[in-house]
Amino acid sequence: MPATGDIRVRQVTEPEADRLMTFLLEHYYREEPLTAGTSPPEPTADDKEFLLSNIPYGTCFLAEEDQGNGSRIVGAVVAGPKDAGGPELMRREAALHAGSKWGRILDVLSAVETGSDVCRRFNVPSSLHVHALGVNRELRGKALGSRLMEAVAQEAREQGHPIVSVDCTSVYSARLMQRLNYELVHTLRYADHLDASGQQVVTPPPPHESVQTFVLRL
Repeated sequence: MPATGDIRVRQVTEPEADRLMTFLLEHYYREEPLTAGTSPPEPTADDKEFLLSNIPYGTCFLAEEDQGNGSRIVGAVVAGPKDAGGPELMRREAALHAGSKWGRILDVLSAVETGSDVCRRFNVPSSLHVHALGVNRELRGKALGSRLMEAVAQEAREQGHPIVSVDCTSVYSARLMQRLNYELVHTLRYADHLDASGQQVVTPPPPHESVQTFVLRL
C-alpha cells in the first residue's frame, strides 16, 4: 500500500467524470484565461461537456494523493486526439455557438487552430492535443504538471500519435512547456483578436497576453 502523502498518476475512468470536473472547477477553470476573460466568469455547460468527452479516449490523467482512508485528486490533465480536419471543425463549432460565452472562446481557439494547424505543419496524421491542465494550488512547484504531461506523451506514443500539442492560454503553462522542451510554433495575442465591431473577443487578466501553441515531436 502507498504511504500517506504518496502521489500517483493514472488514467481517468469514465465513472470518475464528476469527480474530475469538481477538481477542474476549483483548480483549473478559476484561473483559465479564456474562461476568466469572458463574461460571465463561470464555465458553460458546453465547455465542461467538451472536456469530459475526452475521457473515453484513455488520454486523460489525474494525480492522486493517498490520504490513508482515501485519496484526493491533486492534479489533472485532459487531452484528446485531433487530425488535419481540426481547423475546419473548430470553425464550424465556433459558428454554431456564435453569440455565447462558449462561442467567443471557440472563436479564439478557431483562430489559434487555423494559425497553428499542427498536423499539416508537421505532416502527421494526428496529434494528441492537451485541452486542460490543473494542479492543486497547495502542491504547485512539485513537478506534478510535468508528471501529468509525461503521462500524456507516453499514451500518445502507445496510441501512435506522432506529436503532442497544447495551446497555452496562460503564461504559466507556457513556461512549463518550455521547461519540458516543447517547440513553440504559433502565438496569437489576445489584443490582436477582435470581433466584427473591433472589440477584443477575450480580455484575460494580467499577466496573460497570448495563446502560445507548443508541440512535442515523439
